Amino acid sequence: MRRLLTLGLLAAAVLILGSCGDNEQPAAEFTVSMLDNSFDQDVYQVPIGAVVEFVNNGRNPHNAFSVDGSWSTQDATGDSIMLADERAALTFDDPGTYEFFCSIHATRQDDGSYEGMVATLVVGDDQQAAAETDTSADVVDEWTGVTRSVPTDYPTIQSGVDAADPGDLVLVEPGVYREAVSITTPYITVRGTDRNEVILDGEFTRENGIAVTADGVAIENMTARSYTINGFFWNGVTGYRGSYLTAIDDWVYGIYAFDSVDGLLEHSYASGSWDAGFYIGQCRPCDAVVTDVVAEYNGLGYSGTNSSGNIWIVDSEWRNNVGGIVPNTLDSELLPPVSDVVVAGNYVHHNGEDQLAPNRTAEWSSYGNGIVLAGARNSLVRNNLLVNNRTSGVLVVSMIDKNLWPSGGNEVRDNVSMGSGRSDYALGGPNEQRSCFADNEGDSTTPRLLGLLHSCDGINIPSPWGLAAGSNNLGRIAEVNFELNPQLEHGEAPKPTGPLENLPGGSDAPVQPAVDVFASLDFDPSAITTPSLPAGVEIADSEPVFMGIVLNSGFWPVTMGLLLSIIPTLAWVLGSIWSLWRIWTGGDRSTSGKVVWSIGVVAIPVVGALAYLAAGDPANRRLRRVGAVTTGVLLWLIATGAAVVVGGIV
Repeated sequence: MRRLLTLGLLAAAVLILGSCGDNEQPAAEFTVSMLDNSFDQDVYQVPIGAVVEFVNNGRNPHNAFSVDGSWSTQDATGDSIMLADERAALTFDDPGTYEFFCSIHATRQDDGSYEGMVATLVVGDDQQAAAETDTSADVVDEWTGVTRSVPTDYPTIQSGVDAADPGDLVLVEPGVYREAVSITTPYITVRGTDRNEVILDGEFTRENGIAVTADGVAIENMTARSYTINGFFWNGVTGYRGSYLTAIDDWVYGIYAFDSVDGLLEHSYASGSWDAGFYIGQCRPCDAVVTDVVAEYNGLGYSGTNSSGNIWIVDSEWRNNVGGIVPNTLDSELLPPVSDVVVAGNYVHHNGEDQLAPNRTAEWSSYGNGIVLAGARNSLVRNNLLVNNRTSGVLVVSMIDKNLWPSGGNEVRDNVSMGSGRSDYALGGPNEQRSCFADNEGDSTTPRLLGLLHSCDGINIPSPWGLAAGSNNLGRIAEVNFELNPQLEHGEAPKPTGPLENLPGGSDAPVQPAVDVFASLDFDPSAITTPSLPAGVEIADSEPVFMGIVLNSGFWPVTMGLLLSIIPTLAWVLGSIWSLWRIWTGGDRSTSGKVVWSIGVVAIPVVGALAYLAAGDPANRRLRRVGAVTTGVLLWLIATGAAVVVGGIV
């Protein structure tokens, strides 16, 4: 019955999911899937003469180049990059072992090998993948006492880094450094003498300010601005720390750790990135903390795709982004779903208000939400202060990518939310699996009685429906496809005002490589409390809302809300009233039969009333009854399907 109920109420969602599924062309004999930012396997083995299809299943551009230069995806496409969903098929007639890499997301080492987004293709009967170069190094957890000064001793940051040995300090003096730095030496510390005066400048042409592919590297007290991909980037490492960093107008991510564990991002600032100011992705367990940071004017303040386990987003400020804090699940990275994330003690405010942040589809779909758990499992949102977020303070919702990733087992408790445009707390389907809300302060919820029906300490009913909360997100996706989301060019986001706080002690601060970072933190979760409302903050009025739909949110959010929430809900309510009247005023059915049908039409949303109309009302002819039900459902499906297709949601 539950499956029937879910299918009946969520027919539109089924259409969406079916369209989002695998509509790909017939696969080649073998497939290499490019994710963000890794290949789906480390080693692929194929026979001689095999056709291998490289498919970009990520959101970012990727490619594949053989280290020995014998082949690349460019040979098949004629273009050096492959955008999302693009394909390149290559035939491999020569046996051998080929290491290959993505030129955008891999870094060349001194020995000519690559780190980051790399893999190996074995063609033929060779049973041994490419021999792994032993790049392991002894862990260095103390400063050697050696300082490499830039530009006094070395003219560029890159030259200072290249000269450093594990455990050294690369100390960068004030200046504008127009370079992209690659760090492949482990356990070094790169520190600016003044956060506001040591500036790496991408000049809107260079890709990454500092890209790290070595373990245990700490970066401190400097600014990276105007890079085309990332400001500060750790990729595939164990042990990282970013302290007192400023990332401004780094176009994709400001401060970014991918496929990396045991990390700390602290006392830092990020703005002007269309994806996220702070990002931790594809790790389990991550063993990572983000604390005392400020993110503003980004698509998302924080995005954590498939980053799970011992990950804490705490005691920070997230303001004026399109969306605030968004742990999420996507098929475009490994290790789904996201789970076991703690979001606590944050001040999350005015997200979505000024629309002065760059964004793309996924970011705009989170418009105006303070904290979003999107396809998240077993995560905790507590003791956050959420103010004037233009949609919801906290939203828990399933994530629809190539697969449906339901949320479930999450706790939202002890938060304070005010001034939300739609509702302070929202829970949405399809198929949300027993997340709960308790002891939160706020004026409104979507659906109503959220704290009562989905309590952490009492009743907590499953919610296999409830599309009011998620319909807004789908409508925002349609807005992107019609270019209705306000856009900024690279570099147009507002800039921070005034100098930002420097590393205490500056040049003379203790030097500590990023080793055993998480275990060494003096971190007491019980000490996290709810921030106080700053003086002078005016609380915004709520928007006009009907059945969870913001009526002035625009054509597409209202249309998706009408089709996915208002019409089904009205069909349930009005159909139940009509059915109850028919049950108790007509026919010669027994009292027990009337009671059973009454319970069914009221307790089973939509499907109960439809079932009675189709099969339970003896006063109407069967053909007429079935025709009425079929016609109504068919018209709704056609309208919903048309909106989904025309809106470009699929």
